[in-house]
Amino acid sequence: MPGLTQQLAEFVAALRFEALPAEAVQTVTRGAIDCIGVLFAGRDEPVVGVVGDIVPPGSEAQVLFDRGRASAPDAALLNGTAAHALDYDDTGIDGHPSVVLVPAALAEGERTGASGAELIAAYVAGYETWAELVARDADKHHGKGWHPTAVFGTVAAAAAAARLAKLDAARTASALGIAASLAAGLVANFGSMTKPFQAGRAAQSGLLAARLAAAGMSAAPDALEHRAGFLRALSPAGRVRTDGEIAAGREWHILRHGLNVKRYPVCYALHRSIDGALELIGRHDLHPEQVAGVELRIGRLQAGMLRHSRPRTALDAKFSAEFAMASALVARRVGLAELSDEFVRSAAVQTLMPKVRVSTHDEPDPEEPLFAAWDAVSIALEDGRTLAGEPVRHARGHARNPVGLEELRVKFDDCVSAALPDGARAKLWGQLLALETLPRVSALYHS
Repeated sequence: MPGLTQQLAEFVAALRFEALPAEAVQTVTRGAIDCIGVLFAGRDEPVVGVVGDIVPPGSEAQVLFDRGRASAPDAALLNGTAAHALDYDDTGIDGHPSVVLVPAALAEGERTGASGAELIAAYVAGYETWAELVARDADKHHGKGWHPTAVFGTVAAAAAAARLAKLDAARTASALGIAASLAAGLVANFGSMTKPFQAGRAAQSGLLAARLAAAGMSAAPDALEHRAGFLRALSPAGRVRTDGEIAAGREWHILRHGLNVKRYPVCYALHRSIDGALELIGRHDLHPEQVAGVELRIGRLQAGMLRHSRPRTALDAKFSAEFAMASALVARRVGLAELSDEFVRSAAVQTLMPKVRVSTHDEPDPEEPLFAAWDAVSIALEDGRTLAGEPVRHARGHARNPVGLEELRVKFDDCVSAALPDGARAKLWGQLLALETLPRVSALYHS
């Protein structure tokens, strides 16, 4: 049996849109809609300006939809950074698949003249590669300090780019091997500008790897599975499987795991707790002055991502359980309007945050071991009562508890309304909804 690198390369090189299950096409279409929406919402964030200042002009691909052009790798860098700047993009397979794969596929698809159907196939090639690799380690990468979006996203973006460039299996294997040496990203940088940059960099590095492979650069044919290769380097305990047949193409990872659409622009580790808190607050019509304390029961690995207990900025607040609960109580929502430095520093929010306590439990979700089997919120009141919420396993928007197109459209319009007038916004929505029929992905930029 060929090794892991070769099996994945052969799968990617042979994949065609016609082979994709209809559900996979729908999942990618929703991922593209969501990612492009949050790209518009995030493109004026400070980190995008910082990265944009070092990106030279080019001719291959559109930058931030209507703000010039750059080389395809640089466009992927800037667009990926913008789409992750608000941490509002979808999640899945222990990371944020669309924020890497959509910018990478859009940029390379524009360069190669790809159709919408070819973009969807490239996305699936990247998703399946990512899922195959991340599933082979018994120890969760967040717990080891790795940012899976940046690490596995780099190799996945290389797979997507190789598919769009129509590389054969040998050159696709080289692209995966080159990408494996470019992959990096740290959990320690969560809550800073570097986190979205890591996502953009993964998209850029994947395109660079595929381009170098196309030009003849070689890489180890077993770079992913070698005893000194990608998977074992990421697994100090060595509890990683590097042999055996891949599931990609036989059992579709994208059908099993799907995508989770975010309803709140904060770390996904908090979404179940926010759902639970908002349900309690609404059911009992609670107001901040009634609250003596709030307790979240969440998984240990989830808690490890929440670095900031007393945030003073919107960036810090995205990784703060204390802020999420305070926002839910003060504003009765956790939305884009609440993710501002002014709201985070407001007296009402700062007064509530010390009343929030996080406790952990170690019962893992059998399908998603990064998360606990359930999260729960309880609220202690000044009158001595304690209100206990029901355990929440799947946040609203999760692949197992999905939002409908109507709610996705509300989020899309909220993200894009400041940038596009009603007519252009409606046209772009329609194009994305019919992505598989677009003759050229470049048509998206003429809304």
